[in-house]
Amino acid sequence: MQEFLKDIGIAGFLFFLIKGILWLVLFALVYFGLVDKKKIIAFKEKISFWKKKKKL
Repeated sequence: MQEFLKDIGIAGFLFFLIKGILWLVLFALVYFGLVDKKKIIAFKEKISFWKKKKKL
């Protein structure tokens, strides 16, 4: 059981490490103008299908 928890801890650490690095890369790409901010917002809206849409 202890090995299982250790494996989950390592996997969780790696998951969040990679996720954090990808966020930093994305912010850098937007900051340096290599990716348009509007494209990122449009992509984010496409993948956020589980969130409720705000009624205007």
